[in-house]
Amino acid sequence: MNYPKIDLKTIRQESKHFQADTPRLFLLYILPSMLVILSGFLNPLSRIHVAVLEQPFFSILGQILQAYLFPLLVSFIGTILLTSSVYATLTLMKDSKTEPSVKNSLALFDEERFSQTFLTLLLKRFYLFLWSIPNLLGIYFLFYSSFLAKKFVTLHPEFPNLDLSSVETERFLMVFGLYFLASLILIIVGNILYIPQYYAYSQVEFLLCYSLDLGQASPRRILKTSRSFMKGYKFQHFVLDLQLLPWYFLNWITFGIASFLLLPYIQCTKISFYRAVLRAALSKKYQLNYPW
Repeated sequence: MNYPKIDLKTIRQESKHFQADTPRLFLLYILPSMLVILSGFLNPLSRIHVAVLEQPFFSILGQILQAYLFPLLVSFIGTILLTSSVYATLTLMKDSKTEPSVKNSLALFDEERFSQTFLTLLLKRFYLFLWSIPNLLGIYFLFYSSFLAKKFVTLHPEFPNLDLSSVETERFLMVFGLYFLASLILIIVGNILYIPQYYAYSQVEFLLCYSLDLGQASPRRILKTSRSFMKGYKFQHFVLDLQLLPWYFLNWITFGIASFLLLPYIQCTKISFYRAVLRAALSKKYQLNYPW
């Protein structure tokens, strides 16, 4: 099936023009930007000692969950705040008389909208977590193989001058090789599985905002619709993310401070992409023009 190609250059230009015409747009993204800065100071790996790998698997899992619980909570709250900012931005695009404000960026925390927002975003995270399990196992095996290597070197100070014919050395090389090979296979296969699903669900937040206005925000239907709309457009979204990579890097080297200016641009670019995909999908299926 042929899908209309989206002009990514036009998408970026639309975003720049809208941001230039709305100088107070950054007010809608102050709160998520603050959480981006906060999350930069959270390093859950620093709370996990390498010796934990000697413990049983479920003990390791428990300590990892304990270390990542607060960062995951902050990340999820940030996702809700960012989606709420996107909702306010879409409202502003429909009605230019609306004044951007920090208060408007909390629109989805309204009693009528919050429960559907929470459930939809939680379901998306759960689905993506399931798709990421092979990748996570690969990372675990990679860390474990690294731990085995460090432990072996500690016990054998004569390394690398080893007797390769010894039973202990052969056993180590075999176990290390199996774990390392398994980690590479799982990480490669995991990414092959995960990345398409990540882009398949990339329009969930925007469809959620649209569905909330219609009063038809069914979490499963939104996720299913996102998958349907992204057929034929996953690679273009990937290319768009590559084009935005310098801005992500700039945000990283400034410890998130640049997000006050970059988040509005990045999100407006993604909104423009969403509108283009939605127009193409609806015009192809219903022969209608989407009002946004």
